[in-house]
Amino acid sequence: MIQNPLLLKFWKVITWRWRLQLALNAPFGLLWVADKTTPAVHAFDMSVLAALHAEWLAPIMGIA
Repeated sequence: MIQNPLLLKFWKVITWRWRLQLALNAPFGLLWVADKTTPAVHAFDMSVLAALHAEWLAPIMGIA
């Protein structure tokens, strides 16, 4: 369990709803951290858009 007395006191103060929110949002927080540490994920390849022949998609994405 929690060994740090300050964290233990904090955990006792927050309500069960906050605990549920923290538990539900923890995986998304981990994904966010992973996303921020790997910037190559966001490198967009224009050849993918060209291969789709999606001229209608370009204005929606804001690149045309």
